[in-house]
Amino acid sequence: MSELAERDLTGLDNRERRGMRRLGQPAGSIADPYAHWAVAAIVAVMVLQILFLTVGCTWDFCGDEAEFWTWSRRLDWSYFARGPLIAWLIRAATEVFGGLSLGLTGSLMLAARLPAVLLGGLTAWGVFRLAELTTGSRRAGWLATMLLPAIPLFAIGGVLITCDTPLVCSWTWASVWTLRALRAEKSRLAPWIAAGMIAALGVMAKYSVLAFPASVGLFLLLSDRHRRQLVRPGFWTMSVLCIVLGLAPIVIWNTRNGWAGAGQLADRVGLSDRSTWGSLWPVVSFLGGEAAVLGGVWWIAGIAAIKGAFADVLVSRRDPADHPRLDRDGALFLLSLWGVIWCACLAASLLGETEANWMAPGYVALVVLIGWRLSDILARGGRRAGMSIAAWCVTVLGVVLIHHTDWFYPMAARHIPAPTRRWAAPLRRYDVTARMRGHQELARAVARRVEALRAEGASPFVVTPTYALSATLEFYLPGQPQTYCLSWNFGMSQRPVNQHDLWHPNPRNDASVFLGRPLVVVEDANMPPSYSTLLYHKQVVSRMEPVERIEVRERGVVVGAWDITVCRDFRGIANYAQNPPLRAGAGMARKTGVHPGRTAGRPPDPAGTNARLR
Repeated sequence: MSELAERDLTGLDNRERRGMRRLGQPAGSIADPYAHWAVAAIVAVMVLQILFLTVGCTWDFCGDEAEFWTWSRRLDWSYFARGPLIAWLIRAATEVFGGLSLGLTGSLMLAARLPAVLLGGLTAWGVFRLAELTTGSRRAGWLATMLLPAIPLFAIGGVLITCDTPLVCSWTWASVWTLRALRAEKSRLAPWIAAGMIAALGVMAKYSVLAFPASVGLFLLLSDRHRRQLVRPGFWTMSVLCIVLGLAPIVIWNTRNGWAGAGQLADRVGLSDRSTWGSLWPVVSFLGGEAAVLGGVWWIAGIAAIKGAFADVLVSRRDPADHPRLDRDGALFLLSLWGVIWCACLAASLLGETEANWMAPGYVALVVLIGWRLSDILARGGRRAGMSIAAWCVTVLGVVLIHHTDWFYPMAARHIPAPTRRWAAPLRRYDVTARMRGHQELARAVARRVEALRAEGASPFVVTPTYALSATLEFYLPGQPQTYCLSWNFGMSQRPVNQHDLWHPNPRNDASVFLGRPLVVVEDANMPPSYSTLLYHKQVVSRMEPVERIEVRERGVVVGAWDITVCRDFRGIANYAQNPPLRAGAGMARKTGVHPGRTAGRPPDPAGTNARLR
């Protein structure tokens, strides 16, 4: 236990102090101010986030946010890639706060993102309680809470409505209720049931929470003090509730949709025939992604905190009062929460699949471990304490600047490479927030094309090659009409590629509804070769008109570029024959006969678009 914790326990006899240090017994004085400080910090951050979303946010919906919003318009038991919780949250928020959001911002985006703010605050309080229960120090809990707005993953996640927000919240509170179950003097089922039900909600947000029972089981297996819980009903009740209740709506949906979600999940974790086992790059991306989402400073601090926690677990069993160490069971519980997820993500990267946010629930325990380490460093004072405070200030400033990268666009305009055929918006390679810009201007340009076709007496529909672009256009087009995603798959078969292929009618499976109608094809200009060109060459449409390039600039920099093409006479995909999935580069030239850098084989281009893009 640290010197700080020893001071917190002043006035207690040795017997009382030993009991208070055990897992689940907060060591702080009842009168200490740290809980109040934590609540004040949480409320302050939430207020600033709401102000940002109301008056300071220049971000459009990102692709995933827009996709989840389209789900919320079509409530179901589950969806192609996720459980139903995110759609339920967005639908509830837009129903309750939609009018207010429209009045304040002219859009439903504020209402849709409000659950992220509320759940972020709830997560922060859960982090405080988790730290208090595992370390016995409220000061460590307060410091862990203060770390959240300094870490990009949690700070940005607090204003974007993605699956990770309810995932992290449920994981945190399931952990808290598990500790409450372990600290109970008598074996009680109620806290175990609460933990299981909260974890089940997490499974409905993202399948990662299925690792929670495994994390708790590993801890119980390794803990001498709590191993007996493995032969009691509490842990198993929690596990069954988490898995059965969490998966119930997902299984119901999959049985009705040909187990489409199971196939998608196998693809995402590298268990399908498209996996690239043994590749080094996904592993490097996984490790590098950790450093990016945590911020370099806290990634290094996290490594040091994990090392210290392992030392506390492996230290010889002496009275904790003899040395300033974290309680063995507290350290072991946090390491189990972090370690199971980390090993699962590492295994997925070895199978060729990785995403930086997959580790999100594991970072909760990591933040607590860093908070504990900072508590000890600050209690000791000196140079390291000053450096820690400076690191927090710098990283908080960095997070603020991430929210406003457009402030630097005039300066960046002199250094960002000029647009090329392959990279029509080079800024997006360096600034991920640029991917949340320009969609409103794009939607207005698409609407003009749609209206022009309607003026001809036609019945056009909007098609994109990606679900993210389709959903974003559906949100920003006037009247929010349904848009369609016709993604590539092997042979362009009727096998669903994403959720849009499961809503009917759709161009993939219900061609008769769309035959003969014109398409307004919208695609990201950064994705050669032209999607509309391939539709024409594969005779999905009878002809295509000249491509219109839409460039959106902010403060002198191109933040987004898209191609809009009117294609005539949709024919469906019944007679379509395609080689294996397309990739940019030499392989694509071999498979399609169209090289990304050439225009040979393209249909007539009277507007000179191809020449203009060279």
